[in-house]
Amino acid sequence: MTVRVSAVAATQARAGTASKSAVTWQTKCVAERNDATSIARDLTDCRQRGLDWLDHTTKYQAPVPATALQQLAADYVAARGLVATERIDQIKLLLRHGIEHYLQQGHVAEATLVRDLFFGGSMDGAIPQPSVLLKSANTFQEPEARFRQRRAQTMQSFAKFLIGFVASTNPEPVPRVDLPDLHDNNYDIYKTRYADDSERFVHLLATASKVTIVGFTNERLLPLLREALSRKRANGRTEVFWDSLRIVFLGNDLLAGVNDEREDINDPVEQLRQRSQASFWAYKSIGAFLKRTRSARWALYKCPYIPALTGSLFEFDDHKKIVHVVIRRARKPFAENVYIELEDHAEQFSVVFEDIVKYSANNYNVPVGTPAGAVFQCRQRRLHLSVLKDGSRAHGWLPMVLVVMTRRRDRRIEPILQFRTQENSARELNRLSHLGGHILQEDCEQPGDQQATGRWFFGLTDQIPVRAAARLVAEIAAIDPAGALRPRATGSYLYPDKENLFFFIFSLELQEGAQFPRQAEMHAFPLPELLSIRANQVLRSAADLCRAPVASSRIWRAAAGIVALNLSLHGHDDLGGVLVGLADQPVAARSRVAGQISDLVAEQATPGWALGDNEFRLTGLAGWQYREFFRVLLPLYARINVDGAVDLDREMRADRAKSAAIDHLHELYQNEDLISQMPIEL
Repeated sequence: MTVRVSAVAATQARAGTASKSAVTWQTKCVAERNDATSIARDLTDCRQRGLDWLDHTTKYQAPVPATALQQLAADYVAARGLVATERIDQIKLLLRHGIEHYLQQGHVAEATLVRDLFFGGSMDGAIPQPSVLLKSANTFQEPEARFRQRRAQTMQSFAKFLIGFVASTNPEPVPRVDLPDLHDNNYDIYKTRYADDSERFVHLLATASKVTIVGFTNERLLPLLREALSRKRANGRTEVFWDSLRIVFLGNDLLAGVNDEREDINDPVEQLRQRSQASFWAYKSIGAFLKRTRSARWALYKCPYIPALTGSLFEFDDHKKIVHVVIRRARKPFAENVYIELEDHAEQFSVVFEDIVKYSANNYNVPVGTPAGAVFQCRQRRLHLSVLKDGSRAHGWLPMVLVVMTRRRDRRIEPILQFRTQENSARELNRLSHLGGHILQEDCEQPGDQQATGRWFFGLTDQIPVRAAARLVAEIAAIDPAGALRPRATGSYLYPDKENLFFFIFSLELQEGAQFPRQAEMHAFPLPELLSIRANQVLRSAADLCRAPVASSRIWRAAAGIVALNLSLHGHDDLGGVLVGLADQPVAARSRVAGQISDLVAEQATPGWALGDNEFRLTGLAGWQYREFFRVLLPLYARINVDGAVDLDREMRADRAKSAAIDHLHELYQNEDLISQMPIEL
């Protein structure tokens, strides 16, 4: 709904009458030959069977006809002059190219859903089973009825798009109708649109220099941010970023008062749980994404009150400001909300946005201090955003919690670890870790606590680490530990170039059948599989060391000694000796050994929960858990009866050489001077 769109009309008038007529004629022919409803029906049938199985014939299954979709795909292949004779290949080509163009036109959510339903997270490589695709495509964990309705609507709109997409595929250049120029004097900014008009939002986001976004959960924002930044960084301009990007979330305590489509559940507890999970994962994944941009010109906020408005403020280099004010409809999904777009000449709305940001909490603080034995003494606070930056040379220790979760299955107890991805982590990606995270200022400041603000001290059994561990389990695993956390140990991890970490370690046994949010990537790993993963990680470290440019023989011997001790724990004593002997050898000799070691690495087989070959590359265990696996984790596994842990721990301690290696490694890993000189992470 617009007041005036004269710029669009003017742009179309400049397109050229002859070319436009040709396109109109071809579009009409394709439209007459194809019916969007039939193609949408074929898309659904193909999705249910799976693209690779359309011609599959069994006693209970006949090939999927998909007549209308097949004809459209054949038209597309013929018009483009592509080499694809089999109908499945033709349909795949049409869908891949169609999804890419659908995304480019700004239909980010719809294109992503279609891609996930037909191909998975990547359109390359093997296609998972339809049931796996369907489950993973339900990103927001919608109720089945609502998700089915959204799929049907998306298939219908995508079918209409495909017809026009194929119609426009011809040898003649197709006149492009660009979005109106925001600074065109003929363009009237004032308009209203539905909130799912993602192209308009992404265009403004990509062209603005400063952006402020105020939302409740912001659960649909991440793919739009990705697309906008991709457009900003077109032509290889990887350093480009907004001059300022501020994103405001509603405070956790206020999410119960939001009136969205989840109200239809008629269960306040479940409504709040879903809303809290959506907000948490949006906050975490957006933060992780923005950290990887290597820019410091962004901030995330939590608003402690219901904001006066929700929407976005876009500021441009010529000082023009455009505002989107979202009008939320009660119990309606996001797509049915409406926004008003206007130019803020008098900066009346800009002031409101500034007030919201001013009175919101900027990110969150973490305590910084020093450990004294098993007690941590906090002396100051730092923004979470500013800690653990590679090469920062920042001093101090950060208190952390680590929760070793296990689950009983078939009378066996298995450890549950998190596979760290770009969605759930900002560091140590593609590694396995028990649930871990920072102790925050909010964990330290609770009513009734007597310690002075900013001067906390606490041990393993005190309330501060217990609260942090309980919060972590509730946020990431969506499980209320309800007093089931058991304090187990403490541990420290030294970094050579940033703050060190001090861990408070807990255990938590889950009920059989406990489930986790998809984004958490929590999975069971039997002990033999964890041993294999660590063994391969040690071999990779050995090969990496051989390739590292280490000039000093002394440093090489020290690093090789650490790797050799780790190799001995996995039965590679001879290889460790070879490694130490390379200290005075030339680079060529080290390179040859690196190749020989790499041949010994057994790449981990893709687990059953992995969605595709291109989405999974497990590189090992997270830092502290790798270093202290045999000294702390394995005995803990034995204490909580992880299957096979008792026998393995007894075996390791009975072997004098391995027992000595475990203790010596711990001493080396606690030597700050030594760790600071290591050429690679060990």
